[in-house]
Amino acid sequence: MRIEKLELHSNDVRVSLLSYGASIKGVETRDRDGVFGPIHLSLDAVEDYADNQLNPYLGASVGRYANRIAGARFDLDGREVVLAANEGPNQLHGGPKGFARCLWQVRTQEQTPQGAKVTFALNSADGDQGFAGNLSVLATYELVNDTLKILYTATTDAPTVVNLTNHGYWNLDGSASILGHALTLGAGQVLPVGDDGIPTDGLQFVQDTPFDFRQRTLLGDALSRRPSGFDHCYKLDGGAGQLRWAALVDSERSGRFMSVQTDQPALQLYTGNGLGSPFNKFGALCLETQLFPDTPNHPEFGSAVLMPRDEYRSVTELQFGAT
Repeated sequence: MRIEKLELHSNDVRVSLLSYGASIKGVETRDRDGVFGPIHLSLDAVEDYADNQLNPYLGASVGRYANRIAGARFDLDGREVVLAANEGPNQLHGGPKGFARCLWQVRTQEQTPQGAKVTFALNSADGDQGFAGNLSVLATYELVNDTLKILYTATTDAPTVVNLTNHGYWNLDGSASILGHALTLGAGQVLPVGDDGIPTDGLQFVQDTPFDFRQRTLLGDALSRRPSGFDHCYKLDGGAGQLRWAALVDSERSGRFMSVQTDQPALQLYTGNGLGSPFNKFGALCLETQLFPDTPNHPEFGSAVLMPRDEYRSVTELQFGAT
């Protein structure tokens, strides 16, 4: 397997990408003193990304359905779709050979006046991991000055479900944990889940709970109130389908911040609860913009169905800076 590595550079941000999983390998930004430093978890060797034991979806493009589907099955057009399970009886992140575990094709690469742009392509065949329909997917990373734009599009020749996200792991100061980071979310509701990550109830308001990040909250304080950590999906304020602010994470130590905008309805907050060697527990956080977990089994969460006449589209913008 030949994994290609590509670079996107601007005056403000340096990004490295891999064709394996259409992944972010690394991101460097300036701290408050103007010094570049890494802010994304990374493995040393490119070849290590193909090792599932070492690579917990680092910066990967996750699909065909990000997050979890209960029982690895759902009904579509009156018939049961049975998927490949890879987390107990459930499916996580598209199955054992989901998009994050595939080698994508580099479709285009170009320099721009403000940065650079790369598009990866993947064809997922009918029956891949149990999903119906031949799905054609594009993942585009565009660096424009201080902002990394991530665009996913997909088309199908048969009804299917699609939910794509980027699984970036962020640590803005290079320390062993994110306990000194602060987080703000534009979300007043969270989805309760069981120990298996499957929704147990409908959306609940975050007020007067440990899940309330509507005001800037130190993650060390939040994790002291919930020592097991966070791996929960939040309903973002505002209308889905419109690009809007979703989250802000910042580090007092380095002065760096990252602001997230998206057109997706939800955001999965993961605080690295399960990270192990070569990383540390709580060594990074993920802010995955997406649909709700198990939506194919919960019509009250909306629809994840993509029809042949339509195009799936997901936009997320990550703006970096320092104060």
